[in-house]
Amino acid sequence: MMNRISRNLTTIYRTERLITRRRLAVVQQQTVMLALAGIAAMAGLVLLNISMYFVLKTWLPSAGSAAVLAVANLLLAFFLALTAKRTSVEEEIAPAVEVRDMAIADIEADLEGMADEARDIVMALKNLGSNPLGSLSTLLLPILTAVLKDKKN
Repeated sequence: MMNRISRNLTTIYRTERLITRRRLAVVQQQTVMLALAGIAAMAGLVLLNISMYFVLKTWLPSAGSAAVLAVANLLLAFFLALTAKRTSVEEEIAPAVEVRDMAIADIEADLEGMADEARDIVMALKNLGSNPLGSLSTLLLPILTAVLKDKKN
């Protein structure tokens, strides 16, 4: 039983490390990609703004042309920010989270089983004084069960 608990604790530790590494890797990748996209977008946006300014200047005064371009740039920035926020690491780490949760549940079940066995032994010890022969069998049964389970693992 202790081997299973040890194995599950190791599994939890490893999956937590994996989850953290994946989250960090995704954040790093997002940061690099957003920085590169930002540099490329800035260069293209500057050139696009210059050309659009000259086009709009034929129909609007200079201040109006600049205002239209400013509003368009702000809308573009808003949509880019929304797109960046939608990227999530949760889908990538879902399998690791599931394995971690299974290991935790298995440890909880093992600990509950050990607690039940300990309660049975305590009750048998309490009853040993009032009924020595009958309590002896109830005392030996949980102890033998625990020993045999330990031998299996």
